[in-house]
Amino acid sequence: MNRATDYVLGHTDLEIERLQIQAGAIADITRRLIGECEIKPGMRVLDIGCGAGDVSMLLAEAVGPSGLVVAIDREARAIETTRFRGETAGHHNIEVVATDDEIPNTRPFDAALGRYVLVHQRDPIAMIRRAATAVRSGGIVAFHEVAIHAYTSEALPRVALYDHVVSAARAALVATVPSPDVAGRLVTCFAEAGLPSPHLICECVIGDSTSPLAQWWALTYRSMLPHIARLGLEPACVGDPETLVERLKAEVAALHTQMVSIPQICGWALRP
Repeated sequence: MNRATDYVLGHTDLEIERLQIQAGAIADITRRLIGECEIKPGMRVLDIGCGAGDVSMLLAEAVGPSGLVVAIDREARAIETTRFRGETAGHHNIEVVATDDEIPNTRPFDAALGRYVLVHQRDPIAMIRRAATAVRSGGIVAFHEVAIHAYTSEALPRVALYDHVVSAARAALVATVPSPDVAGRLVTCFAEAGLPSPHLICECVIGDSTSPLAQWWALTYRSMLPHIARLGLEPACVGDPETLVERLKAEVAALHTQMVSIPQICGWALRP
Protein backbone atom coordinates (compact mmCIF):
# COMPACT_ATOMS: atom_id res chain seq x y z
CA MET A 1 0.00 0.00 0.00
CA ASN A 2 1.12 3.53 -0.71
CA ARG A 3 -1.02 5.05 1.97
CA ALA A 4 0.54 6.22 5.23
CA THR A 5 -2.34 4.64 7.15
CA ASP A 6 -3.00 0.88 7.39
CA TYR A 7 -6.32 0.18 9.12
CA VAL A 8 -6.03 -3.55 9.75
CA LEU A 9 -9.53 -4.13 11.17
CA GLY A 10 -11.38 -3.45 7.93
CA HIS A 11 -14.70 -1.64 7.38
CA THR A 12 -17.27 -4.45 7.57
CA ASP A 13 -20.63 -4.28 9.37
CA LEU A 14 -18.94 -6.16 12.22
CA GLU A 15 -16.21 -3.55 12.47
CA ILE A 16 -18.69 -0.65 12.45
CA GLU A 17 -20.51 -2.38 15.32
CA ARG A 18 -17.21 -2.93 17.14
CA LEU A 19 -16.25 0.72 16.72
CA GLN A 20 -19.53 1.83 18.29
CA ILE A 21 -19.11 -0.52 21.27
CA GLN A 22 -15.54 0.71 21.68
CA ALA A 23 -16.71 4.31 21.46
CA GLY A 24 -19.26 3.79 24.23
CA ALA A 25 -16.58 2.30 26.47
CA ILE A 26 -14.07 5.14 26.08
CA ALA A 27 -16.39 8.11 25.47
CA ASP A 28 -15.92 9.62 28.94
CA ILE A 29 -12.13 9.59 28.53
CA THR A 30 -12.38 11.45 25.22
CA ARG A 31 -14.84 13.89 26.79
CA ARG A 32 -12.30 14.63 29.53
CA LEU A 33 -9.63 15.20 26.89
CA ILE A 34 -11.94 17.59 25.04
CA GLY A 35 -12.66 19.45 28.28
CA GLU A 36 -9.07 19.56 29.51
CA CYS A 37 -7.69 20.95 26.27
CA GLU A 38 -10.54 23.50 26.30
CA ILE A 39 -12.36 22.86 23.05
CA LYS A 40 -15.23 25.32 23.48
CA PRO A 41 -18.48 26.52 21.88
CA GLY A 42 -17.96 28.36 18.62
CA MET A 43 -14.68 26.63 17.74
CA ARG A 44 -13.91 25.11 14.36
CA VAL A 45 -12.47 21.63 14.99
CA LEU A 46 -10.97 18.93 12.76
CA ASP A 47 -11.77 15.28 13.58
CA ILE A 48 -8.98 13.21 12.02
CA GLY A 49 -10.03 9.68 11.01
CA CYS A 50 -13.69 10.00 12.00
CA GLY A 51 -14.49 6.27 11.68
CA ALA A 52 -18.10 5.70 12.73
CA GLY A 53 -18.52 9.33 13.80
CA ASP A 54 -18.47 8.97 17.59
CA VAL A 55 -15.70 11.53 18.20
CA SER A 56 -17.31 13.88 15.68
CA MET A 57 -20.50 13.84 17.76
CA LEU A 58 -18.62 14.43 21.03
CA LEU A 59 -16.89 17.39 19.40
CA ALA A 60 -20.19 18.66 17.97
CA GLU A 61 -21.60 18.72 21.50
CA ALA A 62 -18.55 20.65 22.72
CA VAL A 63 -18.52 23.34 20.00
CA GLY A 64 -22.30 23.75 19.93
CA PRO A 65 -24.47 25.15 17.13
CA SER A 66 -22.15 28.13 16.65
CA GLY A 67 -19.15 25.87 16.02
CA LEU A 68 -18.21 23.44 13.28
CA VAL A 69 -16.69 19.96 13.20
CA VAL A 70 -15.00 18.90 9.96
CA ALA A 71 -14.78 15.09 10.02
CA ILE A 72 -12.31 13.45 7.65
CA ASP A 73 -11.64 9.83 6.73
CA ARG A 74 -10.29 8.05 3.67
CA GLU A 75 -13.05 5.40 3.67
CA ALA A 76 -16.38 6.22 2.01
CA ARG A 77 -18.13 3.80 4.41
CA ALA A 78 -16.86 5.76 7.40
CA ILE A 79 -17.85 9.09 5.87
CA GLU A 80 -21.39 7.94 5.12
CA THR A 81 -21.76 6.41 8.59
CA THR A 82 -20.61 9.65 10.24
CA ARG A 83 -22.94 11.73 8.07
CA PHE A 84 -25.96 9.51 8.78
CA ARG A 85 -25.36 9.18 12.52
CA GLY A 86 -24.64 12.90 12.92
CA GLU A 87 -27.82 13.90 11.09
CA THR A 88 -29.88 11.31 12.97
CA ALA A 89 -28.59 12.66 16.30
CA GLY A 90 -29.42 16.23 15.26
CA HIS A 91 -25.81 17.42 14.94
CA HIS A 92 -26.09 19.79 12.01
CA ASN A 93 -22.68 21.27 12.75
CA ILE A 94 -20.72 18.28 11.36
CA GLU A 95 -19.27 18.49 7.86
CA VAL A 96 -17.80 15.28 6.46
CA VAL A 97 -14.98 15.14 3.91
CA ALA A 98 -13.51 12.07 2.19
CA THR A 99 -9.75 12.46 1.87
CA ASP A 100 -6.84 10.07 1.28
CA ASP A 101 -4.58 11.07 4.19
CA GLU A 102 -4.73 14.74 3.23
CA ILE A 103 -6.04 17.44 5.58
CA PRO A 104 -8.41 19.98 3.97
CA ASN A 105 -6.57 23.09 2.79
CA THR A 106 -8.93 25.64 4.28
CA ARG A 107 -8.56 28.38 6.85
CA PRO A 108 -6.84 27.15 10.02
CA PHE A 109 -8.84 25.22 12.60
CA ASP A 110 -8.99 26.11 16.29
CA ALA A 111 -8.25 22.48 17.18
CA ALA A 112 -7.48 19.11 15.63
CA LEU A 113 -8.19 15.84 17.43
CA GLY A 114 -7.70 12.20 16.50
CA ARG A 115 -8.65 9.06 18.43
CA TYR A 116 -6.88 5.76 17.74
CA VAL A 117 -5.30 7.41 14.70
CA LEU A 118 -1.57 7.45 15.41
CA VAL A 119 -1.44 3.73 16.18
CA HIS A 120 -2.45 3.10 12.55
CA GLN A 121 0.20 5.42 11.07
CA ARG A 122 3.49 4.20 9.69
CA ASP A 123 4.79 7.71 10.48
CA PRO A 124 2.83 9.08 13.45
CA ILE A 125 5.14 12.11 13.73
CA ALA A 126 4.17 13.15 10.21
CA MET A 127 0.48 12.87 11.16
CA ILE A 128 0.99 15.04 14.26
CA ARG A 129 2.86 17.55 12.10
CA ARG A 130 0.01 17.60 9.56
CA ALA A 131 -2.50 18.11 12.37
CA ALA A 132 -0.42 20.99 13.73
CA THR A 133 -0.23 22.57 10.28
CA ALA A 134 -4.03 22.51 10.10
CA VAL A 135 -4.54 24.60 13.27
CA ARG A 136 -3.89 28.27 13.90
CA SER A 137 -1.10 29.55 16.11
CA GLY A 138 -2.23 28.82 19.67
CA GLY A 139 -4.57 26.12 18.38
CA ILE A 140 -4.99 22.71 19.99
CA VAL A 141 -3.47 19.46 18.72
CA ALA A 142 -4.82 16.43 20.62
CA PHE A 143 -4.69 12.64 20.27
CA HIS A 144 -6.27 9.78 22.24
CA GLU A 145 -4.36 6.50 21.84
CA VAL A 146 -4.32 3.00 23.34
CA ALA A 147 -1.26 1.45 25.00
CA ILE A 148 -1.44 -1.99 23.38
CA HIS A 149 2.36 -2.21 23.28
CA ALA A 150 3.03 -2.68 26.98
CA TYR A 151 -0.14 -3.68 28.78
CA THR A 152 -2.92 -6.22 28.66
CA SER A 153 -6.50 -6.17 29.92
CA GLU A 154 -6.93 -7.76 33.34
CA ALA A 155 -9.90 -9.74 34.64
CA LEU A 156 -10.23 -10.92 38.25
CA PRO A 157 -11.37 -13.54 39.13
CA ARG A 158 -9.73 -14.88 36.00
CA VAL A 159 -11.88 -16.15 33.13
CA ALA A 160 -9.98 -18.53 30.85
CA LEU A 161 -12.01 -17.61 27.75
CA TYR A 162 -11.44 -13.89 28.40
CA ASP A 163 -7.69 -14.46 28.82
CA HIS A 164 -7.44 -16.38 25.53
CA VAL A 165 -9.50 -13.84 23.58
CA VAL A 166 -7.58 -10.83 24.90
CA SER A 167 -4.18 -12.50 24.46
CA ALA A 168 -4.81 -13.48 20.84
CA ALA A 169 -6.42 -10.18 19.81
CA ARG A 170 -3.77 -8.06 21.50
CA ALA A 171 -0.88 -10.10 20.07
CA ALA A 172 -2.34 -9.82 16.57
CA LEU A 173 -2.81 -6.05 16.97
CA VAL A 174 0.78 -5.58 18.16
CA ALA A 175 2.01 -7.63 15.20
CA THR A 176 -0.08 -5.87 12.54
CA VAL A 177 -0.74 -2.20 13.38
CA PRO A 178 2.06 0.07 12.15
CA SER A 179 2.81 1.89 15.44
CA PRO A 180 1.67 -0.24 18.40
CA ASP A 181 3.92 1.63 20.86
CA VAL A 182 2.94 5.20 19.94
CA ALA A 183 0.85 5.74 23.11
CA GLY A 184 4.04 5.25 25.10
CA ARG A 185 6.05 7.84 23.19
CA LEU A 186 3.70 10.77 22.70
CA VAL A 187 6.19 13.16 24.31
CA THR A 188 8.87 12.24 21.76
CA CYS A 189 6.42 12.30 18.85
CA PHE A 190 5.06 15.74 19.73
CA ALA A 191 8.60 17.10 20.16
CA GLU A 192 9.77 15.71 16.81
CA ALA A 193 6.66 17.21 15.19
CA GLY A 194 7.75 20.63 16.44
CA LEU A 195 5.23 20.96 19.27
CA PRO A 196 5.68 21.57 23.00
CA SER A 197 5.71 18.58 25.34
CA PRO A 198 2.08 17.46 25.58
CA HIS A 199 -0.16 17.47 28.60
CA LEU A 200 -0.87 13.79 29.29
CA ILE A 201 -3.85 11.81 30.58
CA CYS A 202 -3.81 8.10 31.39
CA GLU A 203 -7.02 6.28 32.30
CA CYS A 204 -8.50 2.79 32.16
CA VAL A 205 -12.04 1.58 31.67
CA ILE A 206 -13.22 -0.70 34.47
CA GLY A 207 -16.41 -2.69 34.82
CA ASP A 208 -18.28 -5.93 35.43
CA SER A 209 -20.40 -8.04 33.11
CA THR A 210 -22.78 -5.12 32.50
CA SER A 211 -19.94 -3.01 31.04
CA PRO A 212 -19.06 -3.10 27.31
CA LEU A 213 -15.58 -4.52 27.95
CA ALA A 214 -16.31 -8.20 27.28
CA GLN A 215 -18.28 -7.41 24.12
CA TRP A 216 -15.56 -4.99 22.99
CA TRP A 217 -12.87 -7.67 23.26
CA ALA A 218 -15.04 -10.35 21.65
CA LEU A 219 -15.76 -8.13 18.64
CA THR A 220 -12.10 -7.08 18.43
CA TYR A 221 -11.16 -10.76 18.34
CA ARG A 222 -13.68 -11.37 15.54
CA SER A 223 -12.52 -8.35 13.51
CA MET A 224 -8.90 -9.45 13.92
CA LEU A 225 -9.60 -13.16 13.30
CA PRO A 226 -8.09 -13.23 9.78
CA HIS A 227 -4.83 -11.82 11.19
CA ILE A 228 -5.02 -14.07 14.28
CA ALA A 229 -5.35 -17.12 12.02
CA ARG A 230 -2.62 -15.95 9.64
CA LEU A 231 -0.22 -15.51 12.57
CA GLY A 232 -1.07 -18.91 14.05
CA LEU A 233 -2.50 -17.32 17.21
CA GLU A 234 -6.02 -18.79 17.09
CA PRO A 235 -6.77 -20.70 20.33
CA ALA A 236 -8.83 -23.82 19.72
CA CYS A 237 -10.67 -23.32 23.01
CA VAL A 238 -12.31 -20.05 21.85
CA GLY A 239 -14.78 -21.95 19.71
CA ASP A 240 -17.42 -20.51 17.40
CA PRO A 241 -16.75 -16.77 16.89
CA GLU A 242 -20.44 -16.20 16.05
CA THR A 243 -21.44 -17.04 19.66
CA LEU A 244 -18.35 -15.59 21.34
CA VAL A 245 -19.97 -12.41 22.65
CA GLU A 246 -22.75 -14.25 24.46
CA ARG A 247 -20.47 -16.96 25.87
CA LEU A 248 -17.85 -14.51 27.08
CA LYS A 249 -20.41 -12.24 28.76
CA ALA A 250 -22.01 -15.27 30.44
CA GLU A 251 -18.71 -16.55 31.85
CA VAL A 252 -17.74 -13.10 33.14
CA ALA A 253 -21.15 -12.76 34.82
CA ALA A 254 -21.04 -16.23 36.35
CA LEU A 255 -17.72 -15.52 38.08
CA HIS A 256 -18.61 -11.91 39.08
CA THR A 257 -15.45 -10.83 37.31
CA GLN A 258 -14.09 -7.28 37.31
CA MET A 259 -12.33 -6.22 34.10
CA VAL A 260 -9.82 -3.42 33.53
CA SER A 261 -9.01 -2.22 30.01
CA ILE A 262 -5.66 -1.54 28.42
CA PRO A 263 -4.65 2.02 29.44
CA GLN A 264 -5.88 4.91 27.32
CA ILE A 265 -3.25 7.64 26.92
CA CYS A 266 -4.17 11.11 25.67
CA GLY A 267 -1.84 13.97 24.83
CA TRP A 268 -2.47 17.55 23.79
CA ALA A 269 -0.44 20.69 23.15
CA LEU A 270 -0.87 24.18 21.74
CA ARG A 271 0.74 25.02 18.43
CA PRO A 272 3.39 27.75 18.96
